[in-house]
Amino acid sequence: MAIFKCKMCGGNLNIVEGVVVTECEYCGTKQTVPYADNEKKVNLFNRANRLRMASEFDKAAGIYENIIAEFPEEAEAYWGLCLCNYGIEYVDDPATAKKIPTCHRASFESLQKDENYELALEYADILAQKVYRDEAREIDRIMSEILAVSKNEKPYDVFICYKETDEKGERTVDSVLAYDIYDALTAKGFNVFFSRVTLEDKLGMQYEPYIFAALNSAKVMLSIGTKYEYFHAVWVKNEWSRFLKLMAKDKSKVLIPCFKDIDAYDMPDEFKGLQAQDLGKLGSVQDIVRGIEKIVGIKTEGQRLTEANPLTTRGYIYLEDGDFEMADSYFDRALDADPMDSKAYVGKVLYYMKLHSIDDLDNKVVDLSKYKDFERALRFATGSYKDLLENIKEKAEKKYAYNKLLYLFESIANKKKNEETLIQKERENEEKIKRKKENIKLLRKQYEQVNGILARSGTHIVGLRTNGTVAIIDCNSFGSRKCEALDWTNIVAVDTKNSCILGVKDNGTVVATGFNKFGQCNVSNWKNIVAVSAGLCHTVGLRSNGTVVAVGLNECGQCDVSDWSDIVAVAAGTNHTVGLKSDGYVVAAGDNTYDQCNVYDWTDIVAVAVGERHTIGLKSDGTVVATGSKISGQCDVDDWSDVIAVSAGERHTFGLKSDGTV
Repeated sequence: MAIFKCKMCGGNLNIVEGVVVTECEYCGTKQTVPYADNEKKVNLFNRANRLRMASEFDKAAGIYENIIAEFPEEAEAYWGLCLCNYGIEYVDDPATAKKIPTCHRASFESLQKDENYELALEYADILAQKVYRDEAREIDRIMSEILAVSKNEKPYDVFICYKETDEKGERTVDSVLAYDIYDALTAKGFNVFFSRVTLEDKLGMQYEPYIFAALNSAKVMLSIGTKYEYFHAVWVKNEWSRFLKLMAKDKSKVLIPCFKDIDAYDMPDEFKGLQAQDLGKLGSVQDIVRGIEKIVGIKTEGQRLTEANPLTTRGYIYLEDGDFEMADSYFDRALDADPMDSKAYVGKVLYYMKLHSIDDLDNKVVDLSKYKDFERALRFATGSYKDLLENIKEKAEKKYAYNKLLYLFESIANKKKNEETLIQKERENEEKIKRKKENIKLLRKQYEQVNGILARSGTHIVGLRTNGTVAIIDCNSFGSRKCEALDWTNIVAVDTKNSCILGVKDNGTVVATGFNKFGQCNVSNWKNIVAVSAGLCHTVGLRSNGTVVAVGLNECGQCDVSDWSDIVAVAAGTNHTVGLKSDGYVVAAGDNTYDQCNVYDWTDIVAVAVGERHTIGLKSDGTVVATGSKISGQCDVDDWSDVIAVSAGERHTFGLKSDGTV
């Protein structure tokens, strides 16, 4: 049975068929979910959400794109892309103990104007649309706060991107190299963003506003790495990948990869074509400083004061070109040098309104009283320039008052029309939902006899029909096939091995029939079961609370699972049992003669499977790990990639790739 994971906390969601809005019982968050009509889709969503929760936003976005390619009308996939593009992570609110979004990839563009957000609304039903709109408004509010903080940051010349600590929490060689470069650049008068120094007085605060401001203002980024994995560390990659996107829009920005003790070809593929610097060479820091002087320009002592007058002019030139962020940075620098520069204050007002010149302001209908910078401009202006500003303010006040009155009349006149339009849209959406439900009902009826869940042993095959009944094909008579039906009903999952057949009912109880020499069918007292797995002579059941029960032969300790907790999946082998925990770790019990239980160092696992004497684990990045007997090559999975599901037989292993190949 497919299990969706909460995209806020990672807990299991109780999904009601046909419902796309649910509430997580673990974190209490109301959220949207995809249509649970395809197991492959469920697996892809769970994998993408796990990557996004680990801040691997680019990898997660790639999986959402794959989902859209196969299911182009899946609204949740478009919403997932929005979360990745804006780097949304859900964290605990200390005031309410609820999950709230935080943004790691701020943007000047509102999420509500994002193309993927509009597609999510187009394919979602009414209930899901409301959830999307509420979340989008909250995310835009957070980004507005980030932009408000970042506006007050001074512009930077250079951004140093590096990994500060290693897996043991110790300072890296990269950090020391970055510090040497930082000292050399600041000695030359450059304004450098170096997180170890720049953010040291901002402990306990969100760093995104300051990183966002630095990425947008810096002309040069130095990406430093002494190990391949350091270049690909989550937050390091987050910084240089965002800078590359800014470079695509601003050709004046330059990224310089800097490496040491690794092959230049081991750097990220995205750096191909960029001129790199080998920090292991004598004089490399001097070469970097000299190169940045050519790109940014040589800084001299006292330059900040001497260039005060041209700064305002430069700001207006950038306004004319439409480069508003660069214009705003120059106006800030001008005001740092001369806090009474009235034209710089007007320039900041033009930046807020995204206007190209003061003539555009003269023709704008706006309430200028809301802009403190315009009041400051009036305060410090003199002569004819002061007269010009007062004239602009007077005309703006008259236009604003007139348009406010006109808007009031128009809003009253259009209110009834808008209400009628809303009612009509609601009716159309209701019809759309009705047609969708009818189509689903028709498809289920067409495939009722063949669409189910299968389980097999060496002597028979068990099939679960969508109506909750179970069929058995006996394959034990030299190739003959005899199909029978059990009298079971309301079954939601089946499994079999040897001659024991198991079924999970929709009320959480379990039924069993077949070979019971070791008590492996004694499951009638089990309750709250969500999944079962049949071993050779023992049976394992997963409860809804994440604990595990087992009955049957226990000579190797394969049933010693009573102390397991936080389990999301189980698999029983010949004489061993494996459990997958919600945090991606794996536990095992039973026979370990062939190392089939040596799984405790596995991490980021999303699915497990067991064979006769081997264990398979599927990692969140699509690779596969294996341990146990290798006599038939059943553990030769080291080169597998892009896998979304695994299955193990007695001495063989299957992997399903995202492109549908096996």
